[in-house]
Amino acid sequence: MINILVVISLLIFYILFIGRTISLATDGIKVIVLGRASNIIDNLLENLTLPFLILWTILILLMVFNIEIPVIFELIMKNSYLSYIGIILCYIGLVIFVYALISFGSSWRVGIDNESQGKLVTTGIFKYSRNPIFLFMDIYFIGITLVYPTLIFMLMTLIFVVGAHKQILNEEKHLEKIYKEDYLNYKKQTKRYFYF
Repeated sequence: MINILVVISLLIFYILFIGRTISLATDGIKVIVLGRASNIIDNLLENLTLPFLILWTILILLMVFNIEIPVIFELIMKNSYLSYIGIILCYIGLVIFVYALISFGSSWRVGIDNESQGKLVTTGIFKYSRNPIFLFMDIYFIGITLVYPTLIFMLMTLIFVVGAHKQILNEEKHLEKIYKEDYLNYKKQTKRYFYF
């Protein structure tokens, strides 16, 4: 049952992600703007985002379908309670993602867009978190790691959370330059994540 819920959650995520990207593209908005960072390391980080996400998805599917995999995929501990907590986290994350996509409107971008700025979004879920998409991804990665507590998922979750935080810091600098005082005031009122 847990494996089915994991597959459904992945399908929901990709349908929302691809659907919203196509929907905005038909309005002439380029959503995926990765690899435009100002320095080499940030550029590399951005360019590795989508391949990392695809690899992560493939690894999940290998776990779901019990395909023979190397030792780094062996479960460190299998606990059905952790699996249930993990799947609940995945779906809580998806709710945050849906709410964020709705709140973003046409301002949603994957990466830092220097050419075509949307408006500064401070309403909807953005009243509670300046980074609900990253919050969703963090929660989702942690949820999957609880469902499949393997060394590779623990490592990938750690890499993603650290990399996402670095991207958030880069985006904050960018948004301060673009929206100036409006963004600084928003930063004072709204936390980076829900919890800090």
